[in-house]
Amino acid sequence: MNSIFHYSILQYHHSQALGEVLNIGVLLWFPEQHQVIFRYPSRLSRISKLYPSFPEKTIRSYFRGITAKTQQLNKQPDIFIKYEQRPRLFLDHEILIRDSSALQFSDVKTAVLYTDDLAAISDQFYRLYLSFYDQQEEYRIPHDESYLVKEFQKRLRQRLNGVSLREAFEHPLTIKPEGTNFSYKFPFAWQNGTYNLVKPVSFDLKLEESIHEKATFNFGQFSFLQPYANEHNARFDLLVARPKDKNLYSAYDDALQQIESVPKVKIVEEDELDSYSEKTAEALR
Repeated sequence: MNSIFHYSILQYHHSQALGEVLNIGVLLWFPEQHQVIFRYPSRLSRISKLYPSFPEKTIRSYFRGITAKTQQLNKQPDIFIKYEQRPRLFLDHEILIRDSSALQFSDVKTAVLYTDDLAAISDQFYRLYLSFYDQQEEYRIPHDESYLVKEFQKRLRQRLNGVSLREAFEHPLTIKPEGTNFSYKFPFAWQNGTYNLVKPVSFDLKLEESIHEKATFNFGQFSFLQPYANEHNARFDLLVARPKDKNLYSAYDDALQQIESVPKVKIVEEDELDSYSEKTAEALR
């Protein structure tokens, strides 16, 4: 009869309501060999970037505790005999108590021992469930407000045959609506029938909530500036960057629709920077 082993995935339930579950560890135990192995990623930066509220320090303390427990169990062969027919109880009683907290082990699964090299098995299961953490992250310059302004300025300079625009961009236009204490800065303005006030608005963000909040803020700001736009025949040209995460595209589209509903607002997305800078250069020549 072939030997067997059991395994279970340590999971962090980030949101019970939304069903967001993150695999953060894998536990394997081998009853006949009286061995238990716990593997976990050394780097958790990817989760921390996706979920700023992720309790990394707390999770790492659990990693240390479970590792210490497995080291103790590997010195107690009788423990494996005690739970030989009850692998779930082994997990609940000896490794991590099952409760309503966010950190839980998945259901126990059983597999046939296909090699005597237990380390090789643990390596394979680590790659299967946790290799995500060790993949090299593709570096990408964040397309924030500063990036948008620099890209617009670069394209504008090219079309104006190298004419320096540094002074214009280093002295942003400040608008102070009458009767208020508010002030709004625009890094550039140009005239072409209308007075076009240029402002970068980046949605290259990590969270859907952040996109919604930023859209609401800009909706309120440009609604408030409508009297200024009417008085000065002005238009607000927003240089916009979309999020890197494709899962946020829907939230991004909703954000643009909300802002575009305000009169006197023109959206200029990144792929429109060339044509927009060409129109601007024609007006400035």
